[in-house]
Amino acid sequence: MSVFVPLGMPRFEGEPDHGPRPGRGTVNTAYLLVNPPVTDPTTAYHSIPYLVGAARAAGHTEYACVDANLDAFTHLADPLRFGATLAAARSLRAEIEARSAAPRRHDEIRYRQALAAEGLTATSARDAIRVFQDPDLFYHPPTYAQAVAVTSRWWELIALEMPPGAADGFSMRVKSAVNLCSTADLSDPEVPAAVARPFEGYFADEFVPRLRERPWAVVGLSVNYTSQLPVALRMARLIRTALPDTVIVFGGTEVGDVVKYASDPAAAWRVFQDADLIVPGEGETALIGILDAVGNGAVRGGDAFEGIGGVMTRKRPDPVIAYGSVDTLDSPAYDVWDWDRYWAPEPVILYSPTRGCYWNKCTFCDYGLNTDRPTSPSRERPVAAVLEDLREVSRYGRTLYFAVDAMSPRYLRTLAAALAESSLDLRWSAELRLERTFPKRAVGELLAASGCVAVSFGYESGSQRVLDLIDKGVKIDAVPDVLAELARNGIAAQMMGFTGFPTETRDEALATYEFLQDHEKLWTTAGIGLFALTPGSIVAKDPGRFGIDLLPTSASDDIRRYVPWRDRTSGEVHWPESEDPRVPREHSAGFRRTSFDRPFVGGIDAAHTLLYHARFGRGLMPEAPEGPGRDEEPRVRLVEEPVVTIPFASIEGLTGVDDLMAQVSRRSREHLDTTSGGYGEWLDGTGTARPGSCGVLVLAHGDLVEVPAGVDFTADNALTRALRLMLATQVRA
Repeated sequence: MSVFVPLGMPRFEGEPDHGPRPGRGTVNTAYLLVNPPVTDPTTAYHSIPYLVGAARAAGHTEYACVDANLDAFTHLADPLRFGATLAAARSLRAEIEARSAAPRRHDEIRYRQALAAEGLTATSARDAIRVFQDPDLFYHPPTYAQAVAVTSRWWELIALEMPPGAADGFSMRVKSAVNLCSTADLSDPEVPAAVARPFEGYFADEFVPRLRERPWAVVGLSVNYTSQLPVALRMARLIRTALPDTVIVFGGTEVGDVVKYASDPAAAWRVFQDADLIVPGEGETALIGILDAVGNGAVRGGDAFEGIGGVMTRKRPDPVIAYGSVDTLDSPAYDVWDWDRYWAPEPVILYSPTRGCYWNKCTFCDYGLNTDRPTSPSRERPVAAVLEDLREVSRYGRTLYFAVDAMSPRYLRTLAAALAESSLDLRWSAELRLERTFPKRAVGELLAASGCVAVSFGYESGSQRVLDLIDKGVKIDAVPDVLAELARNGIAAQMMGFTGFPTETRDEALATYEFLQDHEKLWTTAGIGLFALTPGSIVAKDPGRFGIDLLPTSASDDIRRYVPWRDRTSGEVHWPESEDPRVPREHSAGFRRTSFDRPFVGGIDAAHTLLYHARFGRGLMPEAPEGPGRDEEPRVRLVEEPVVTIPFASIEGLTGVDDLMAQVSRRSREHLDTTSGGYGEWLDGTGTARPGSCGVLVLAHGDLVEVPAGVDFTADNALTRALRLMLATQVRA
């Protein structure tokens, strides 16, 4: 399969183009934009369409766009390749079992991961993607769950080729055996290459040949998530090798974060060592400036790039964040992607009618392209221009996610009224603020009429005192009325909060969960995390106001994504953690409506969640069928749940990723080396497995459960089915 080239593009000499040719002597510069792995393959991020829309209107019409994330997973899903992956996993297990010496910790981690191959076939990955794309099977929850289960297993197999702990579903752990907070790791070409190892076949077969099809003058890597960073660095090295004279540009939110959080201003150039230019802020004007400069003869390392706004060069390393006007912004070019290839039965398209946050006061916030405020300044596109954009969008899909920080209530009402009066017939979702005026102004009715099917809210805390410290501008007592207004009009509410804000008590943390429990009929999905302090937040800039002292980050972390802190009253030290130890499991485990997370149904703001809301309403899932004809079995079975006998006394006795992550946490707190070289001795040490024999049930989503001795799980009868269900229930609990 070839790398996707945008429909009808690139346009070369003698062919019609999409817009005006460049004027004033500027040459039409051929450029290539790349979306690297690893990120969500269910839909396309909207940065590249915005960049192409602006550049095309400026006359730069010779281009191509590569969604390498989508292409790489499509490549890996090919039955021949996926079958080879399964065979390699089984061979690895056999090799470890055949060794006379006790396995190392690294071996034990990989052994557990390799068990994910059992119960899959060579076509499982391809068939799972087809389920996601099928307009009937996608909306059948038991069949959909089979496809999600395959991807969970698939990621365990992908992780076999990566440094241990790096892979975390369609994301990457910020710290594992690879430290994405360390310029030492990120600037060592061998480390990104190790993370990118599963994609090397795609690079060799498709990506590098695509690079060599044309001498692209500019290649841009759009890196919007931390999970994309290491693979993007590996791809930049391949681009530099294949196209030594090409100008390589890094841009995107994650690039801005590296620049913003690096303790040394020169660190960005150590990380992005194959780049010629870095765009740490919004990129439309910067890209046009770069293309114009190259078209007028600028070369790598030349001075012609020095005067371009929003562009960092080695001679001008200080970050300059450019905020463009959205009033006159050119419409995004959604024709750059083949929407039928994404993992959804219909496109879900991201669009930004506004940029920045109109509130911009929350003391915990430190988001994206900010400088002296929690996020970027608020800018609103004229509603008439938005409707014109959306008419173009509707050529490709009718389901949208408005990717905004927060729209003002006035703008929201104006936009919703315009959509309600239009003939567009769109379905949409967005993250909004909990505005107390919603019930008084019947905003729910207006939103429903405009096509809104779900809204995400950051309610943050169930404690008014904490909300006041956050400067949220929300009264918790008013929130139920806001949610009820939406519920009356069939609009789903997705609730997001966190515990652990400075000075928060245990009772206040519990109140955040109890609020959801008390109002469970008013919301559909929820996610509660644990507060992590970032250096650009108001809390970090004025710690005394919040009763805390900032502490040094881990010795290896010179990209300060998070800051440890000490409570001045209790003396308790806080490091980033995944769970709040003060919250009992009965509080944290009972508020999820599905067992899936992003990018699948149940994930906050996920494309699949939005499609399910559009089909089934605010309840998210279809009502369970009743009676003897109820259809509870998957219509396509993609994964089995085999019982595998292993030559160890207990599967739980083998070292796992959780054990590695405990080492990461310990070494961080003790300021020991947490770069990739710091874990070699521990990983090479003898593992904890004991010789023996036990049966392991490999559940659909890859969970491993020891089975009771003496039970023949190969038999399919009422007893074994009941036992399987009981064991699966124990794992989920």
